Amino acid sequence: MFLYEDLFAQHRDLQKLESMDYDTRVFKMPKIYKRAIDLMFERHTLTYSDFGGIKRFKQLVLNYEQNLTGISCGDCGVFTGSGVSSLIFPTIEAVLSLPENQNRKEVLLFAPDYTLFHSSVEYAGGIPCMIQSLRENNYLPSIEQITEAISDKTAAVLFANPNNPTCKNYSKEWTENFVALANEHNIFIISDEMYFDTVYNGEFTHIPSIQGSYKNYTKLYGLSKDRPGMTGMRTGYYVGDKRLIDYISDSQLVRNFSGNINADFIFLVDIALRYLARTGEQFYDLKYFTEEEIADYYQAIELNAELQKRNNKKVVEALQNNEHVSDLIEPDCGNGVFFRYHKTLPATELVREFINKGLALYPCDVFNLDTEKEGSWSRVCVTKSVEFLEDGIAKI
Repeated sequence: MFLYEDLFAQHRDLQKLESMDYDTRVFKMPKIYKRAIDLMFERHTLTYSDFGGIKRFKQLVLNYEQNLTGISCGDCGVFTGSGVSSLIFPTIEAVLSLPENQNRKEVLLFAPDYTLFHSSVEYAGGIPCMIQSLRENNYLPSIEQITEAISDKTAAVLFANPNNPTCKNYSKEWTENFVALANEHNIFIISDEMYFDTVYNGEFTHIPSIQGSYKNYTKLYGLSKDRPGMTGMRTGYYVGDKRLIDYISDSQLVRNFSGNINADFIFLVDIALRYLARTGEQFYDLKYFTEEEIADYYQAIELNAELQKRNNKKVVEALQNNEHVSDLIEPDCGNGVFFRYHKTLPATELVREFINKGLALYPCDVFNLDTEKEGSWSRVCVTKSVEFLEDGIAKI
């Protein structure tokens, strides 16, 4: 990915269709985010954040997650960090350190998948084992594929749930079978659920709701995929099996003594507002905000969800009508559409072909998909204006 970013940097006039940054001239950033930062200045609380996250925020996360899943979080730990990406590595490291994994270092990954998964597993001392998902299954792995990939060396499964980059949601039936399989083999599930709250086609199935507990499971979550203005704040949390918390704390202690207090507080306020919408219970920190600011938040979230859903539909239509697009996967959620270019080119050549068209797009090897076998897949992110997106797609 960074190799391609270097190429893009040499051509400053490129139209970037692969960008997770929301255009806040189109998508609305809730006013309460700015008010939260102002409040930190006014109250002279621009201090170091508590290590691993504001203490009352961690309790709020437990309350919120218990409400989401219907399962007691008594066996859970919470740790916040500078984005989900920064938590993937220490979580894998912690899982591999469990006594039952002393002789098990393999971590199953589903291709296509998130860019950092493979390297994070290797860096943590694990052995990445790729399951190449099939196009006929919308590039989601089948239970049969997972069963075949499990060995006596398998310690964990790490995956984006819903999938990234296809933005496809896993069915309840698949999740039930997947959880049963993991339990049968005592395999830890690391679930990156950045897109769970953006599902508009179907329903998201919470793994603890199926499993009945948080043992051998962790959820990684943040705000950057459904909250405009939050990509740069870099904040996310781990919630799950509390056996990992001491190891994660020790691991992070030498890397990051505290988080960004502004990001932590905005994250707290956002989860408190989600919790309020679900339960009617107003968490302590919401007392600092007016009814108007709280109402604006809910209006902004609803507007952005509709815009994202509309943009997904418009991008799908534009790609379907483009003669240089030979296939695409219609998303169930999220902020991207995965499509196949009509030529099968090596990754670097595909990037240069797009650059010659004035476009910045990643090739599918970024997502661990084999171009020679699967063709030239790429992704359009829908976080800009419809006009910008349609103009760019017309150049493909």
